[in-house]
Amino acid sequence: MARIDQTDWLETFVAVIDHGSFSAAARALHRAQSRVSTHVAALERTLGGTLVDRSHRPIGPTELGTAFLPHARAVLEALQKGAEAVDAHTGTPRGRVVIGCHPSVSAGFLPGVLAAIHAAHPFVRVELTEHTTPDLVSGIVSGRFHIAIHSLAADPPSEDLRSVHLWTERYVAIIPPGHPLLREGEAARGGLSPQSLEAHPLIAIAQPGAAVDPDTGSALRAWELEIPLAWQSEQPQTVVNLARAGLGIGVLNALAASICETSGTVVVPVGTAADGRQVAATRDRRTTSPSVDVVFRAILAAAPPAGVQPARPGRADAPEAWDDTADS
Repeated sequence: MARIDQTDWLETFVAVIDHGSFSAAARALHRAQSRVSTHVAALERTLGGTLVDRSHRPIGPTELGTAFLPHARAVLEALQKGAEAVDAHTGTPRGRVVIGCHPSVSAGFLPGVLAAIHAAHPFVRVELTEHTTPDLVSGIVSGRFHIAIHSLAADPPSEDLRSVHLWTERYVAIIPPGHPLLREGEAARGGLSPQSLEAHPLIAIAQPGAAVDPDTGSALRAWELEIPLAWQSEQPQTVVNLARAGLGIGVLNALAASICETSGTVVVPVGTAADGRQVAATRDRRTTSPSVDVVFRAILAAAPPAGVQPARPGRADAPEAWDDTADS
């Protein structure tokens, strides 16, 4: 029987599969990429077969890797639970907590939250991974993430998940200077109706070869608009740059726009606050982990980003609200 000498090998293998590349796993684990490659190679030698299919992007597991992956996760989870059992006696939360979120959330909301967590709980290690809304919700279900911060455009698919609505943010149009839209009266008054976008090419977040992402798509449906995308990108800054170049009107959620360099464009709200993107924090309520608890509470207690509409004033006074079914 093969003997696995280091649990680090398991953690590295799982990270490579979850993040889809050796480089992304190295960043998530704060390890050199060469060390990540060494860990996976050592695990493959020990098990006598190839675990990772390196011929495709993103990287995925081979048939052998698929068979081994749930067992690797189970070992890591058992070790985490053992540490948490000790924490329950010592009163000191420690361990790894993975937060899945949108890039705008990781850049525009979480830095202050993580600083507060690190100051209060230095033995809790938080890792961030950025994905789209469908991947975030599925990541909670599969156990890849302990917590997800995502749009409510995709409802949690399980009664075992509970979501707390954090804030609502408006959508904004990214418009190049001198564009005819800016001469319309409503733009001059600080806003645009969604219908004013119909006559113009749109630029929005979407994966290559795919339709508009679920968040923006949900807004377009609510506005009863059927506008094909002229250009698309997975990166908010690219949406801004394409709009700046005059290729169309960019549409982003306000937080994404706020973390971008938007000089040379005009950022104008679209629709009303009620039309905006609702952002929530989700976790599996069956998980009993002191480290996940403190991170989730810190998220609920944190002030929302500037320029958004808080979902519930005073939410910080009720940090246990994550299991309140009224928030689902």
